[in-house]
Amino acid sequence: MSGPQGMTGTVAPGRAMSTIEVVDVAAADMERFVAISLAFFGEAPPDEGLGTLHQTLNRSLVARLDGEDIGTAAVIDFQLTLPGGNRVPMDGVTWVAVSPVARRRGAMRAMMNDMLEHARARRIPVLGLGASESLIYRRFGYGVASHIGIAEIDTAHAALRVPFTDPGHVRMQALDGAVAIFLDIEGRQTDRVGGINRAESSWRRILAGAAKARDGMSPLQVAVHVGADGQVDGFVNYRVEQRWPDEIADGVTHVHELAALNLDAHVALWQHVLSMDLMEHLRAERYWLDDPIKHLLLDGRRLKVKSHDDLHLRVVDVVAMLQARRYSREDALVIEVRDPAAADIAGRYRLEGGLEGATAAPTDAAADIVLDAPSLGSLMLGDVSAAALHRAGLIEEARDGAVRRASAMFSWSPRPWLNYMF
Repeated sequence: MSGPQGMTGTVAPGRAMSTIEVVDVAAADMERFVAISLAFFGEAPPDEGLGTLHQTLNRSLVARLDGEDIGTAAVIDFQLTLPGGNRVPMDGVTWVAVSPVARRRGAMRAMMNDMLEHARARRIPVLGLGASESLIYRRFGYGVASHIGIAEIDTAHAALRVPFTDPGHVRMQALDGAVAIFLDIEGRQTDRVGGINRAESSWRRILAGAAKARDGMSPLQVAVHVGADGQVDGFVNYRVEQRWPDEIADGVTHVHELAALNLDAHVALWQHVLSMDLMEHLRAERYWLDDPIKHLLLDGRRLKVKSHDDLHLRVVDVVAMLQARRYSREDALVIEVRDPAAADIAGRYRLEGGLEGATAAPTDAAADIVLDAPSLGSLMLGDVSAAALHRAGLIEEARDGAVRRASAMFSWSPRPWLNYMF
């Protein structure tokens, strides 16, 4: 299969004196890029959203060996929220696939190296991705930085511990006017660590097929909360699945995303999706593991939650990332980072920080803790503790008590939550 035309990128060694060429994909070749990528997964291209894909993906790549396309990858520009509320640019890595007949030929490494170097050249301090297989990306410097849940509850057991009276109200929102609301709410959620800001093009792609029923579920429904001041301060997106076994209503509400700027809006939107007629069950596909609803239910045990790894981070600029976030304890540490894939990222860094700010710089001082690049990525959002990584043998304590101090510094509450997996 010949590849789309574009400019030549990096080259990596292959077998039999062949080289892997990483090529940028032109916007005109986006449909072919999608077909190639999905073919590697054994899937057919979707019917909707292809027209906006070139606007959503900021960069698309094909890995080519001896004239054959053997891998694909793409990048979306995001802003990632760190502990303390600061946002940093993040290259979101997506559409990663390798031909099943070209495994272990170096395509993945060539593309990952290309994206790392591209981020460094543009001064992007971090790369992020969601892994289809969690074992793949650690060797490229990515560490698990946050976790997500899948939550289920029978609505008959979803009563709140204390009755809630909404000072505002919930109303339904037409899809054609929803994007401005999504952008506004997401842009103001600076307290949601691990969240990303999506561009308008990303939201429009999400909504491209929203008006159609899918997999036995209704078209996407959007409900927004209007506060007592008349301003919209939250939204929830969901589909309903009608089920009628033995002519008895047994429907399921599938919640895709719930975002709110205050507790009243948050509870009101939960109450809306938990009390819908004919819906006996609720399933939240991206449940925030620190969602307050679990503490507000009368019988919290009825809410069944399964968690798994979510956002994986690869730190590109150690100083920028350490300085941008805030820390739960005022302290100073010397952190030694080992990074075989990037010799100039490896080194020792002195961090001094707390709740009000942080400074970081390279240093020749003796290390307090020693870790590899994936473990540094895991620490960035406060969801994975230095103590846990130390117990797993992934962090070395070079000075007595340093792991405990690092755990106190990097911890953050509430837990992070990636609002959208790209």
